[in-house]
Amino acid sequence: MADWEEVKRLAADFQRAQLSSTVQRLSERNCIEIVSKLIQLKLIDVIYTTDGKEYLTPQEISKEIREELIVHGGRVNLVELQHAINVDLSHIQNEVEEILKTDKNLTLVLGQLIDKDYLDRLAEEINYKLQEQGQVTIAELTKLYDLPADFLSEVIKERLGIIVQGQIDDFDRDVIFTETFVARQKAKIRGIFSAVTRPTPVMSIINQYHLPERLFYTILEDLVSSGRLAGSISGGRQDKASYIPDIYTRSQTEWVDAFYKQNGYLEYDSLSRLGISDPKGFLKKRYKGESLSFLSTCCAGTSIKDQLEATVDEALAGGTWTDVMPVLPSIFSRSDAAQLLQDFLKHKQGVHVFSDTIVASDKFISSCCKMFDKLMQHKAEKDSKLNLVLLSPDGDKKVQLDTADNTKEDRKEARRKKAAGGQKSGGGLQGREVKMKSTKKKGHYGRGGGGGHDEDSEDEVSASVSSQKGKPREAEFMKVPELTEVLKKNLKDCDEEFLTEVAQQIYRPLKRQYQEIAKSVFLQSSASSGTPRKKTQGELQEKLVTLWTNTKLFEKGIALFKEDVQAQLSKHLLKTICTDITNLIVNAIATDHMMSVSDETQLTPEMRVKIIGSIPEPSKSVLSKLHSSLNDKSLEVFYNQLDEACGPSHLGILLKKPDKKKERQLVFNHRQALAEQLRRETEPALVLHLACVVLIQTFTQTMLHAPGKCVPQILSQLKEYMTPEDYGKLSTFQDLVVKQLRQGSEDGEDEDISMQLVQLVPQVRELALTTKKAAATSKEPED
Repeated sequence: MADWEEVKRLAADFQRAQLSSTVQRLSERNCIEIVSKLIQLKLIDVIYTTDGKEYLTPQEISKEIREELIVHGGRVNLVELQHAINVDLSHIQNEVEEILKTDKNLTLVLGQLIDKDYLDRLAEEINYKLQEQGQVTIAELTKLYDLPADFLSEVIKERLGIIVQGQIDDFDRDVIFTETFVARQKAKIRGIFSAVTRPTPVMSIINQYHLPERLFYTILEDLVSSGRLAGSISGGRQDKASYIPDIYTRSQTEWVDAFYKQNGYLEYDSLSRLGISDPKGFLKKRYKGESLSFLSTCCAGTSIKDQLEATVDEALAGGTWTDVMPVLPSIFSRSDAAQLLQDFLKHKQGVHVFSDTIVASDKFISSCCKMFDKLMQHKAEKDSKLNLVLLSPDGDKKVQLDTADNTKEDRKEARRKKAAGGQKSGGGLQGREVKMKSTKKKGHYGRGGGGGHDEDSEDEVSASVSSQKGKPREAEFMKVPELTEVLKKNLKDCDEEFLTEVAQQIYRPLKRQYQEIAKSVFLQSSASSGTPRKKTQGELQEKLVTLWTNTKLFEKGIALFKEDVQAQLSKHLLKTICTDITNLIVNAIATDHMMSVSDETQLTPEMRVKIIGSIPEPSKSVLSKLHSSLNDKSLEVFYNQLDEACGPSHLGILLKKPDKKKERQLVFNHRQALAEQLRRETEPALVLHLACVVLIQTFTQTMLHAPGKCVPQILSQLKEYMTPEDYGKLSTFQDLVVKQLRQGSEDGEDEDISMQLVQLVPQVRELALTTKKAAATSKEPED
């Protein structure tokens, strides 16, 4: 009955469906507008697909992500998800982040979504590989599964003992191995090293038997520390590590003990040949309680040291010398012997070591010094007669002035003084200022020839005075080779090298002794000599005031010229007359300090420096400044230092300016000396030089001290005083002199120039000597 009722109901429904009108459907455009409006009103949340034809809700995306993860076996890349779901990658990433917050079984690693089931399967694969190989490394697994090493380590650590049946190496956390593998390697290593009977490099065993290096050191150290292997490892976990079996160590120790007991020493090379890599460390550890001396090639024990000490003590007690090399074993080097002697003698007094191995007493050295007593006395007497030694007050500082070394300087000074034309009047040209050979080479006349060299020489040594430490070249008794020869004659059995060092040892004591004897002989000869060795104060003052006055008069002549010429003339004056003043003062003060210089005019700049260096303070500082002022451009600096040197604290000489009458007399005498020199001179360059100096004094009534190189400037200055005719004659003469000096004797025109000069020399000489002051065309300069 029920079935029939159901049939009737269905028939009625069918009839109503046939009779009903058609339902109206929405178009696609209307659907899009409706959905857009719903999205705008935020009533629904949907995501467009990449092609824009479909909408997906976030829940649908999450669902499809999980489905794709299952399809890919539990590991899928986010980029693959983006292609499969057909939405933008950013939506995939956002949904994955939301999934990870709620599902702890999922993990995101390097853009890959991985579930826990995949990691379990991964651990099973690793375990299978581990059981098959015995060990695996994280590096291998990283390459195999393309996952980070840290991530894989964490996965394995979580499943170690559960899925992964193995253990991690304590020293290398990136290695996993099984107990079976460890036991197999341990048995292999135990067998190999049980057969070793001599020191063996560990690395060679690893390479030969293909042992895993990471596990090898751990197993070997466990076997050694537990006593299963009787031996030790030297070098730690390094490529140069070695295994040393105890049986070999015992053999080494027995040999070392026997050799040391018999000989009293041990050689490092012998220990190295036994396989002991650190001989010194081994011996220090083996013989802790003994007093050993560790030398450069070997180690010496107490028996060797006792034997050496007995030999040295015997030599010192007998006042002689001994060589310790024959006492020591042949393997000891000289440096070994020297070190032993140094250790033994460091607390002993009156002992000397020569040639590293020879020991001599003070008594022996004294006997060597006595061999020279007679020679010393004889030499002191001889040197005193020759007056070769300058003695300083303390007796141990001496300056030897070797006349042979200074011959060249003496000849230059002699030429300068000879050409001066009268010292007291200040001289004329200072003859060293003209040297024809040297000036011809440079194309200048009368430029100072030797004078230029003298100035250069003094410039070179000017700075040395301030740096002198009071250590000039000292007079010596004998040189070391000479002392050695004397010792060889008296000590025929001694080695030459030993005697040379003895000579070096006694050189200074003998020199000091000789200086005392020489001082005594010098003082005795000075006291017995009838002629005093130094000038009186009055003579010194007269000569010094005369030179100083000449300098002041010459300074007036310098004032006639322009500044650049004044600088040249001032420098020339400093290098000539001011230098003479300095030499005079230095010699006077040196004489007060018991130093002997026969003639201060022979002092060269080098000699002056040496003498100043050996004079005590405060005179030394004053003289050093005076010497340095000679190289200054200003005369004022020299005058200031001169005043200090002549002050009461030093020379005590008053530099008093002469009266007008005496000045006129000095000027007159100077002109007479120049005129006399001009009358005798025939060399054209010197004639021109003298004529210009005489004329400038005639017209200005001032003395001029000038070098030859300043003749053109002097001639230009004369132009305002002379008639055009006379000036033209001098100018022509100057041009001819310059041509002659520049061309040289080989030129054909030189003969014609010489003939013209010969004709003009008398005219120029006559012009200079006969011209009177009335011929001047300008007023004289004021004083």
